[in-house]
Amino acid sequence: MSIYNWIQKTIFNNYEEWHMKSSNYDRNGFHIDGINNSLKNMQDGYIMYTEIRPPYAVKGCTSMKAVVGKSKDLVNLNMEIFGKKYCAKDLSYDEAVQIMRSFVKESELPGKEKYTEVLENDSEKIKNSFTKLSELLIGDSKHTETFLKRVKLENMEDVEIAWYRLCEELVFREKTVNLDWKSGKDVFFHGIQKLGADLDLEINETVLDEKEDIPRWSKTLNSQWKDYILAAMDVGSDSYVLIILDKRAFHKAKELARDLLHRIAAAEEM
Repeated sequence: MSIYNWIQKTIFNNYEEWHMKSSNYDRNGFHIDGINNSLKNMQDGYIMYTEIRPPYAVKGCTSMKAVVGKSKDLVNLNMEIFGKKYCAKDLSYDEAVQIMRSFVKESELPGKEKYTEVLENDSEKIKNSFTKLSELLIGDSKHTETFLKRVKLENMEDVEIAWYRLCEELVFREKTVNLDWKSGKDVFFHGIQKLGADLDLEINETVLDEKEDIPRWSKTLNSQWKDYILAAMDVGSDSYVLIILDKRAFHKAKELARDLLHRIAAAEEM
């Protein structure tokens, strides 16, 4: 460890050699409180996971990844130790934060009674969820088949690239529109008109206030629509990838995205 990194760690609680990754953060270096903040974002529903990696194996552990559990108040903690995968299930967020902070600050792992080895291969589940989501959102079976042939999906690392390719495919197929967060009312309304052109859906421009923004315009439309949801795919940036789904498809897409540790939500929640 360099003198600079030692000072950052000892005095400022900045861990410059460690890596943190989530859907909105992916780089070396973070303050210890970044763990608290990132898991708070998970609990609030804004991101699905937080992973930290040390610059070298800590007691054999090379990765610790918190993932949103089945209940919004619980989190699963996945670890890779000496090349094997383990999981501590159904932790509270406070407990997960404490374990991850101890891993970083004290080079400590949770007690062995808290986690068990994960033996099943999750690659088939990943492929199945991504295939179903692609079929649901792209719609056309031939287009979906062609798209899936171009996508590699062997593990969760591949999902990151596949997710963005799916977003790009949907924009290309005019199933979604990608708008900058600063887009004005005219641009937003034109995009929504384009998405809803073939739907039995009333899109009234007069209810949209010129001075508002995409989240508030989205909330206004969603409050008026009964059978459809203006949703967005989280791409970890300031842009909005908007899509209109009927309510059944929306809830299914939201569930499948969750399997992939990504988000599809009502546009006003992005």
